[in-house]
Amino acid sequence: MKKITIKLFAFIMLFAGLLLTGCSVPGSSGTPVEDDSVTISGLVSVPQVAASGILAAIGETNSPDAFARFVASAACQVNGRAVTYSLNADTRLLTVEKLPPAAAYNVELRCNGLKLRAFAPHTGRKVSLPMGVSLRSSADWHLRDALAKDANIAHDQLNDYQVKTALLDSLAGSMQAELKKSTMTTAAFDKHVSDATTAAISGKSFADCMQRSTTAFSYSGEYSGKVFYYLHNASGKAVAAVQAVASMTCSQSGNQVSGSVTISPTGLVPLVEKPGVQEPGKTAFAFSGTVNSYFLTFVRRGTLGPLAGKNLDSWFIMPVRGGLAVKSDNLDTAYYTGLVTRPGEFLLQKK
Repeated sequence: MKKITIKLFAFIMLFAGLLLTGCSVPGSSGTPVEDDSVTISGLVSVPQVAASGILAAIGETNSPDAFARFVASAACQVNGRAVTYSLNADTRLLTVEKLPPAAAYNVELRCNGLKLRAFAPHTGRKVSLPMGVSLRSSADWHLRDALAKDANIAHDQLNDYQVKTALLDSLAGSMQAELKKSTMTTAAFDKHVSDATTAAISGKSFADCMQRSTTAFSYSGEYSGKVFYYLHNASGKAVAAVQAVASMTCSQSGNQVSGSVTISPTGLVPLVEKPGVQEPGKTAFAFSGTVNSYFLTFVRRGTLGPLAGKNLDSWFIMPVRGGLAVKSDNLDTAYYTGLVTRPGEFLLQKK
C-alpha cells in the first residue's frame, strides 16, 4: 500500500510539473519554433527539343511518357542550392517545400543539357512562379541576370520590375528556334543564349528593358548610404574608386522632383598603379529633375571656372527594395570631372 501511495504521489508531482512548465521536448527550452519556411510552385512547360544531345525529343504536347523521362532524370536548384522537389505528372506542377525565406528566388530545373530557369520575388510563405518554369521564364531570368550584372546589383533589388514583353518574346522565340535544330549541342545552345541575351540589351538603357510593375512611388524623403563612385583621368580612363557616404533629400510634386545631394569621401582605392588624380573633396549640389515611368533623371551643371554652366554628369535614379539605386555618367569631355556610378554600388536607403 505504501509503494502504491509513493508511486501515486510521484505521478501527481510529475503531472503538476507539466502543468506549470508546459509540455516540451526533454532538453529543449519549451518555446515552440515558428515555421517560416517557404513553398515555391509553378507549372513546368517543357520546350520542343529536336537535338538528342540536349534532351530526348520532347514535344510541346508533353506526352506522359516523355514527361516521365524528363522527371526521372531532372534536378532542381533554388538560389544555387540543390533541393528536393515534386513534379506532378498529370498537372505538371513543380513544388519545392521547406525553403528558408529569401528576398527572391532563382529556380533552375535541369535535365541532361537543358536548363530551365525562373525568378520570383518573395511574396510570403507561398510563392508562385509567375511564368512557371519554361523557355519564357528562362528568357526572363537571363535578361534579368544580364541587366543585374551590368548594373552590379543583386537580383532581389529588382523585385518590383518586369522585363518588357517585346524583349522577352524575342529571346524566348530565339531559344525555341535553336532547340528545334537537330544538330544543336548543349555548348552551342548555351553560347547562343548568352550571345542573344547580350545582343538584346546592347545599347539599351535599363528603362528600355524593364518597367516597374508595382504601385506608385513617391521620391519625397531622405536617403543615405555608403557608396562608391569612379574618378577618371584626362583621357577618360577610370583610375580610382572613391568610397564615400552619400545623402539625398527629395521633394516630389507631380512628375517634378527637387532636392539636394551631398557626397563625402572616406577613402580612395587606386585602380591603376599611378592614378594621377587628386584626392576628391566633398561634393554637394542642388538638383531639379523629372520622373518618367518611375525613373528620375536630371543633369548636373558646373558652377565655377571654365565649367560654369557646362554639363558635368547625367543622373538616372530608380526605386529599388528599400530605397534608390543611382547611375551617373560623365558628360564633361574636356576635363572628365563628372561622377560615374553604378546602381549596385550607389544604393541609398530611405531614412
